Amino acid sequence: MQLQKSTAWSLIIGPLGLMVLMMAFGFGTGLFNTEEGTEHAQKMMDNYNLARVAFVLITMSAVLLVFGWISFSRQIDPDDTAMSYARLLLLPGIALVIGGMALWLGLGTDVEVGINVTLGHVSDGLGALGDTFLDVGIVIIAIVAIRKNVTTTLVKILLALVALDGILGLGVIVAGMEGSTASDLDFFGWIIFTVASVAIGIQSLRAKES
Repeated sequence: MQLQKSTAWSLIIGPLGLMVLMMAFGFGTGLFNTEEGTEHAQKMMDNYNLARVAFVLITMSAVLLVFGWISFSRQIDPDDTAMSYARLLLLPGIALVIGGMALWLGLGTDVEVGINVTLGHVSDGLGALGDTFLDVGIVIIAIVAIRKNVTTTLVKILLALVALDGILGLGVIVAGMEGSTASDLDFFGWIIFTVASVAIGIQSLRAKES
């Protein structure tokens, strides 16, 4: 399957950049090694200047990722009703996720840590709502693309993996799962989504070159 180069590169750079940046920041600052809210907020405050730079880059990667999937859906079928609704879900979804990240960042180092803890809880709520929109939208795009029968067998398998990630994410949210189990499922799904998205982009670039 051949996509426009801008779409293919968005599907490669967006999810890959998001994963690399999040893991580098999270593990580099010790943020991912904390579970208690106050300690988590304190880590963000201790690394506030670095966090602002990292979150700008993370936001750019997330926007690129969503652009890639919106563009992908348009190239599969620009007039399909389900695809149109999916695209409408992705836009508020990414806006909510970015808003949640801004709140997760907190108000800086000159406020009581408890304020940033509260903002972190609000961030979790916005992030969950945004993730729901994104998961539903991505699942719709993946399923419709498979049913359109315009993709290769390899891409269909990759799209099925993308849909699996969305279903896993929705399952965690609907079940209200928290703690290490939810984190492990989210991380597992995130890995699947990243690998599948990047592979779709690479396959498209290789198809153009052949």
